[in-house]
Amino acid sequence: MGRVKSSTETRLTALLVIIFLCVVGISGRLVFVQGVSAAKYDAAAEKQRLSIVELPPKRGTILDRNGDELAVSVLMDTIYASPSLIDDREGFAKKLAPVLKMDERDILKKLLKQSGFTYLVRKTDPSTVKAVKQLVKEEHIKGIGFIKESKRYYPNAALGAHVIGFAGMDNHGLSGLELYYDEMLYGKPGKIVAERDGQGGPIPQSVQSSRRAIDGSNIRTSIDKEIQYEAELGLAAVVKKYKAKRGSVIVMNPKTGEIYAMANVPYFNPNKLATVNKDNQKNTTITDLYEPGSTMKAIIASGALQEGLCNPSTPFYLKSAIQIGHKRIRDAHTRPAGMYTFSNIIQESSNIGMVKIGMLMGKDKILDYLSRFGFDRKTGVDYPGESRGFYPKKENWSVMSLANIPFGQGICTTQLMMVKAYATIANDGIPIKPHLLLDATDQRGRVILSAPAMPEKQVIDVAVCRKMKQILEKAVTDGTGPQAKVAHYRVGGKTGTAQKAKVNGRGYDKGRYVASFIGMVPIQDPQLVISVVIDEPRESIYGGSVAAPVFSKVAEFSLRYLKIPPE
Repeated sequence: MGRVKSSTETRLTALLVIIFLCVVGISGRLVFVQGVSAAKYDAAAEKQRLSIVELPPKRGTILDRNGDELAVSVLMDTIYASPSLIDDREGFAKKLAPVLKMDERDILKKLLKQSGFTYLVRKTDPSTVKAVKQLVKEEHIKGIGFIKESKRYYPNAALGAHVIGFAGMDNHGLSGLELYYDEMLYGKPGKIVAERDGQGGPIPQSVQSSRRAIDGSNIRTSIDKEIQYEAELGLAAVVKKYKAKRGSVIVMNPKTGEIYAMANVPYFNPNKLATVNKDNQKNTTITDLYEPGSTMKAIIASGALQEGLCNPSTPFYLKSAIQIGHKRIRDAHTRPAGMYTFSNIIQESSNIGMVKIGMLMGKDKILDYLSRFGFDRKTGVDYPGESRGFYPKKENWSVMSLANIPFGQGICTTQLMMVKAYATIANDGIPIKPHLLLDATDQRGRVILSAPAMPEKQVIDVAVCRKMKQILEKAVTDGTGPQAKVAHYRVGGKTGTAQKAKVNGRGYDKGRYVASFIGMVPIQDPQLVISVVIDEPRESIYGGSVAAPVFSKVAEFSLRYLKIPPE
């Protein structure tokens, strides 16, 4: 009996110990869950219980300088589903697929989500919405809803597309001004916080909190829709005529830096994003580098005048060719040896003459004026993806650099940099920062941002600019640019015909050229600087015959449209 009793007590003691340990373990776990990890589990429970729906704001409008709409937001229908409320998901996906013109498996994947909300199709057309509503009614389907969302729309289609850019499905900017000013245009989203049941469905009248969306601001650009259209029209015609790879035009006010037009061919329609590719969406005036060729001559010549090394009548004896190192340099058109003035060298676009002027200036002075005119930095334009110029550093200069750079080889720049440099001459030696924004207003019409003219430090004297303008005028009247003339207006400008470097970077390809013209008008008090660049034209390659006529056409329209009086 004693042994039986002892065994019973042992088992009872062991059971009590086990029970005690279980109680301690459970208590410890409760302390851990309710104390140490309380915040974690509270958050998980709240996440499971609450549904947060973001309310997207209406994206602001982009306008041209006169208030005409360039980019707007329009309301479109979005179709969504509450998967937990749909009984036969496979059957519904099969019937819905041909209506939405989607793969049945993609629809089913959305309907099998463990959530109370999923998009089926966003920002679709009215006919699709009507067809889905009819299907839902006929099949007595629960859990399908319709909401309004704003979609970006560009009323002028391809006009100014490279400047404006485009926004994506989520209404955030993806390129151009849409991207650069995205934060301002997008606004601030609102939200609704509501409870949902165990199946993920919404509980009626369970809204806990809400915050309304703040719509985006409107921005008014410096672009003039009419000048932009004329620039695109003239550009497209010449690219087609000469079967060129691409082309671009900039029209800018040299006194304010306001860009009236920035055109590119090929172009794209931002309303049809499927047609957008990496080639046609680039705003090459800002993003792409090229060797400017003879348009650089006016910049180096300005430096020579500023340093007092030359005046317009300074004589130079020029042979028909000049040997520099291993390279023999000639002019584009063979000329007999003879005396040429400084002014003749620019107006006749003599490479040999510019080599001599470059040698006269020397490396340090050329580098100084390249920097003064801004070729070692970005212009600072309000646009994404601007490239900076390139030319050899001082320690990497060779005798060929000293010869080539004065006539625009061995240096890379953007088209906008060249426009800014010519605008500096037009603006009496004061550089002006190019810009595309005029002002921004909130939804109440209050101005929240403005972009006044931003002049920089004067880099050359007024007297030098006046001499340079006279030389550039002669380049049009008596030199290589007669096709840039505009009736009743005095024009100054410079042609450019530059060989393109080979793909491997070694030497130049004789079959590929960039034809260009940059000019200012009216020359006595320039109100416009216009640049035309045509990449790889065929049949004719010269800036004077390919690019200058486009300048003339765009300048003539712009002068009359802006009511700038003739001489």
